[in-house]
Amino acid sequence: MIPIAKNIIVVDENGNEYEATFPKRAKGLVKKGRARFLSENKICLACPPNKSLEDNMENNIVREPENQTSVLTMEYVLEQIDKIMKDIAYIREAIDSVNNVDGIAAEAIAGIVHAREKTNQQLIQLLEKMYVDLKPEKVSDEILKFREVSDALCKFPPDAVDVEDILAMAAEQMFMKPKKQ
Repeated sequence: MIPIAKNIIVVDENGNEYEATFPKRAKGLVKKGRARFLSENKICLACPPNKSLEDNMENNIVREPENQTSVLTMEYVLEQIDKIMKDIAYIREAIDSVNNVDGIAAEAIAGIVHAREKTNQQLIQLLEKMYVDLKPEKVSDEILKFREVSDALCKFPPDAVDVEDILAMAAEQMFMKPKKQ
């Protein structure tokens, strides 16, 4: 199978050159009225791409260094939720863009913002579930008492012979009020 190359040059009305694209993508842009062919291997965009509304996929790829394991923490989850809440620049840019375009383009921008907000809501739901999974469960009273007994037993010397006496003393220390003298 022969690989298809990005061999169609992309320019805008001002002559700014962008990254080359695939022939099929170029035909699709022309078909939808977003570009026109200038030559067999060159298209001109009807309007320059809005960099703030288009994602650069290479910037979105997260690469972890090799031989490093990541540990999910409650702090990390809360930081991610905070980042989502603070990221409103795209809304401001969309509002500015809507003021400069006609009805169909404005509806398209509104659709993009709506989709982004829906994605953010889904991310927050996922992060919320992760947070709940990371949150420690409440320790029962029985476990707490068992820990107290265990700690109390550790205070006695290892050469103590009578286990019953040790347990009785530990229980007295834990459950009885100190004797007033």
